Amino acid sequence: MTSQKSSLQYFQECLEQLHNASRWLERSYSQCVDFSLQGKLSEEQFDALENLSSRFARVTDILFNKTYRALDLVELMEPGTLIDTINRAVKRGLIESTELARTLKDIRNEIVHEYVVEDLQSLQQDVLAHTTTLLVLVSKLNHYSRDKSLVTCGNGL
Repeated sequence: MTSQKSSLQYFQECLEQLHNASRWLERSYSQCVDFSLQGKLSEEQFDALENLSSRFARVTDILFNKTYRALDLVELMEPGTLIDTINRAVKRGLIESTELARTLKDIRNEIVHEYVVEDLQSLQQDVLAHTTTLLVLVSKLNHYSRDKSLVTCGNGL
């Protein structure tokens, strides 16, 4: 019971961290959603898109690498590879497909490892195009957690 309680607490901490990171992602997205990426960006627009990209990567990491894995522990699933975790998230209805997970993770990896400034426009378009999808996944997890009574009142979810 002690390990179950601690895994539940860890899951709730991950959810809270995801919630806070998602709020910042939403803020950045609202600042960038109307940008035209066809022309030259102002320094302020470029900074705003950099913030959005960084927050996108952070939310993706917290969702896939921490919170989905913590959910597996709470539901007494054997820890496994990331693909095992994603497959279970698909079965739970938290994400539509492993392909969508791969797309989001690929964008995250490009953000973290992108060094060629000339290729940023395509990456920024991908981030803008997939931010709402990522936020929907966070919302689905929040609903799932409430439906399964895995969250306590007052945690902001």
